[in-house]
Amino acid sequence: MIKIGLLSFSDGRERVHRNLSPGIAENGLLIQKKLEETREVKVVVAPEIIWRHAQARDQARAVAAAGTDGTIMNIPVFAFPNLARIAAAWAQPPFLAFSPAFGGLPGLGGLLGAAAGLEQTGLSCEKVYGSLEEKETAGKLMSFCRAAHAVNGLRGSVLGLIGGRSIGMVTGEINPDLYYSVFGLDVDHFDQSEILRRAPLVPADKVEKAFRWLEERVGEIAYDGQKLTQANLKTQIRHYYATKEIIEERQFDFVAVKCHYEMSEYYSTQCLSAAFLNDPYDWEGQKEPVVCACEGDADGAITMQILKLLSGKPVIFTDLRHYDASNDVMVLCNCGAMSTWYAGRSDQPEENLGGVKIMPVIPKYGGTGGHVRFIGTEGPMTFARLFRRSGCFHMTIFQASLERFPEEKLNETCPAWPHLFARLSTPARTIIPRLGSNHIHGVAGDFRAELMKFCALTGIQAEVF
Repeated sequence: MIKIGLLSFSDGRERVHRNLSPGIAENGLLIQKKLEETREVKVVVAPEIIWRHAQARDQARAVAAAGTDGTIMNIPVFAFPNLARIAAAWAQPPFLAFSPAFGGLPGLGGLLGAAAGLEQTGLSCEKVYGSLEEKETAGKLMSFCRAAHAVNGLRGSVLGLIGGRSIGMVTGEINPDLYYSVFGLDVDHFDQSEILRRAPLVPADKVEKAFRWLEERVGEIAYDGQKLTQANLKTQIRHYYATKEIIEERQFDFVAVKCHYEMSEYYSTQCLSAAFLNDPYDWEGQKEPVVCACEGDADGAITMQILKLLSGKPVIFTDLRHYDASNDVMVLCNCGAMSTWYAGRSDQPEENLGGVKIMPVIPKYGGTGGHVRFIGTEGPMTFARLFRRSGCFHMTIFQASLERFPEEKLNETCPAWPHLFARLSTPARTIIPRLGSNHIHGVAGDFRAELMKFCALTGIQAEVF
């Protein structure tokens, strides 16, 4: 749940403040109602309208103490601008100043005076002027709330890097100092050999329950007697439990798992973990998705965590396989797994898993187990990717719509792997030269505005297509 502080400001003269306070309070209630009716936001309202210096300090401190992600300043009148600046010293950034479009009071002047006063000192403050009954105006407030939640959700969080760099992919290798300076994010390394050590310790009854759940719900498990057997699938279940245990024990907020090539070459691929950690469910019931990036891709994991914090939805990790010019779609497929939620976009696991097939691990890998294959269902998607250029973060952002193709089309790429067929909003020839990684990440819906706001708040160069 996003938690946003609401501070209301007034004229610094007691006589005038008394006359203005009912209207200020009414506008504050309207802001609270509009945000909370989304069921995404809890608004922490300051008990008093600020019109004196000491109040500015005390009210800001009280609201920030509730653990807010950011602060909205309610300024429907010409409130004394210095009050907002005093409050900002104690309130939780980032800041947004809002005034309703009403000519009867000089709210626009109050809004500009307060916000400009913050910007004068180097503090960023978004300015929003309009009616909350207008979708565009209300949307700006929600985009701010989501972006603020993502910024503060990353701060102080821990990325668990299970294993190291995978198959030489330098675009995913960690840069802990940069991560901390930009996001306030820590990276904790944990060796993937711990998955192997812990796996045999998982109780047999838990493994059997998970195995039966999969057999009853997955569309097909294509046992081949070699790579994919019941025993090998149960080993992957054990690896999933072991990884979950590591995450809980080490208090990782999200993870990147190496897999290639020690695990995939000599033991089992981590496909089951990559699918069900990112899902909002597993055989134990509904759960909070835990972002899990494949191939030790740290920048990918951070991108996915940003998308999750912005949207509250499961997030996709995938490869840019190729552009199919004849059908005008970008073919995205990952080497073994994606969140199965995207097979049907349903809150009911059965509706998604019916379109999933667990396929034998391809011969390219020496290890055993199954890949989690499906074709992503239709619907809008936002794709994004953090990448570094000359030591600075950039983010690729674009919109697409997923389309369905017959299962036979998978033979053009890899029939054992999950696929998305994305019709891009911008020509592929425009996007491809600007991409900074072979991996891309997606979430259902349109979150471009939130991503751009996040980039603005963190000093990242947004590259929007």
